[in-house]
Amino acid sequence: MLFPRVGRKQPMLRIAWWAVVAFLCLGIALHLFPFYFMLVSSFKSGEEVLAFPPTFWPQDPSFAGWKLVFQIVQGSAGQLLDAPLWLFFWNSVQITFWVLVIGIPITSMAAYANSKLQRGPMARWSFLFFIGTLMMPAALTLIPNFLLTRNFPFALPNAPNIPGTDTAFPTFPIWDTHWAVIFPICFQAFNFLLFKGFFDTIPDSVIQAARVDGGSEFNIFRRIVLPMSVPVYAVTIWTAFSLAWDQFLWPLVVLQTPERMPMSVELYLLMERIVQSGGTSAEAAAAEAEVMQDMLGGGLSWNGLMVLAILQSLPVFIAFIVCREYLLRGIRLRGLK
Repeated sequence: MLFPRVGRKQPMLRIAWWAVVAFLCLGIALHLFPFYFMLVSSFKSGEEVLAFPPTFWPQDPSFAGWKLVFQIVQGSAGQLLDAPLWLFFWNSVQITFWVLVIGIPITSMAAYANSKLQRGPMARWSFLFFIGTLMMPAALTLIPNFLLTRNFPFALPNAPNIPGTDTAFPTFPIWDTHWAVIFPICFQAFNFLLFKGFFDTIPDSVIQAARVDGGSEFNIFRRIVLPMSVPVYAVTIWTAFSLAWDQFLWPLVVLQTPERMPMSVELYLLMERIVQSGGTSAEAAAAEAEVMQDMLGGGLSWNGLMVLAILQSLPVFIAFIVCREYLLRGIRLRGLK
């Protein structure tokens, strides 16, 4: 611990102790304040949410924002959305599901092979190859990913020819499909680093003993390594889930059909429509009072957007609750039985 129990009653040490506690409490309050303000704003009326100075508690609680979102979910909110909101939520669920089902096994097996199967220069170069993707900005991969979706599985403007022939390799264009969003993020170098660091802590003697008993590498991984790796799997599943659920730029680029958009992109497009309608501007509400009163009364302002933001962040929060024990405990091996 930062301050040992012995000597905590000394005046200077107690002052330092309470100073650290106050600093941490301030950090927690600053971190939670946006979520508090988002939750409170969702229960404000349209007029109150645009009032200045802002109120930190609803003076006249209203469920207009929640009623508007209920209408959007049913698809009865006019031209705000191209389809019911549940369809975009389902798109996000599908994308996230396949990212986890495909990405976590691939990443963990690649890390296990690099940690326990490869030796010498091959292991070092493979490790650098996988980790090197962390050094590249995400914007740098947009063009290669674009070419990959156009000529899958080749990230090239045109598919190469089959050696010795003039016939090109067959390609599968996945542009404007969910697979174009799923494949580029299946492998995550950060999760590979977590898996590799954890597998390195497993003694080689355990693996060798299983090999002597006649176990294949897959059975060793499935029967010995996998049960010992529950903490790191919980951490990587949560990080992969958060990335897949909240991704925005790449789905916005690669998906063109409105009905295939994930929740994160569709909420942005909905916010743009509400902003353009003047529902988030106090000046516009004052200039067109009669028209805007109906819009604000119907939740077409920041209160409705805050409700949508709560719904968007709720799955990530639920995933954190499910994995919280291992996230808070950290990635460490407590012992072998």
